[in-house]
Amino acid sequence: MRKRPRFKSRTPPPMSQLLFISFLFVMISTFLSIWYIDAKIKPVLMDIAKRKTTEFATRAINSAVKFAENYTFDQIARTITDDNGNVSIVGWDSSVVNKINRAATDRVEEFFRSMNRGEPPNYENPLSEPKVYGDTVDELVEKDPTVVEIPIGQATGNAILANLGPKIPVNLELIGSVRTDIKEEREEFGINNVFVTLYVLVEADVQIIVPFTTEVTTVKTRIMIDKHLVMGQVPNFYGGGNKGPSIAVPKKDLQDLP
Repeated sequence: MRKRPRFKSRTPPPMSQLLFISFLFVMISTFLSIWYIDAKIKPVLMDIAKRKTTEFATRAINSAVKFAENYTFDQIARTITDDNGNVSIVGWDSSVVNKINRAATDRVEEFFRSMNRGEPPNYENPLSEPKVYGDTVDELVEKDPTVVEIPIGQATGNAILANLGPKIPVNLELIGSVRTDIKEEREEFGINNVFVTLYVLVEADVQIIVPFTTEVTTVKTRIMIDKHLVMGQVPNFYGGGNKGPSIAVPKKDLQDLP
């Protein structure tokens, strides 16, 4: 009888070769994952992080500068009247304006630093709690809003996958200085009347920190202090802004009226 051929059993590859292949596979997979995140996910993730950062920073600024609402127009404005008691010049009390700017800057910076430490802000004159957003300062600290977790599914742009996948932490920190200024808006009302609205304009540079990248963005917001109607002298002649004939009102006729 013919003998059946015997096949030699193959010896397994050496352990060093298996380790090298596994290491090479892991390196290639990691490189491709990083490339995909950098090219596809990072721009979308940064855009989401900017919106979250702007939302939190605006809430923090509004809470910190809430004290400015206690000032009135008469406390800030300096009005100069003529001999007849009519307002001729409206200016601002520089000492009060500087006080508001200084306090607003200090409070916003302290608010951000306290939030990053996870501690309630400490002011010499405690702020009233921000009721507008339904959260107190202590509640904001407990939630630690400086660290926002974004599901990676939001980077796909698909509503179904928006809440799926691991959550990526996004941290934000205040850098540089906070800039504040008192701004006004004037709106003409009637004849020689001006409606003046005062605001505190706040700008803060905030650093957004996400995995693989970081970026600095500027958050701007304004808080209304007060609004006031400044009434000037009604002229004897009024031309209607060159849109109609001039109208003269004699004073003597007005005085003779019963």
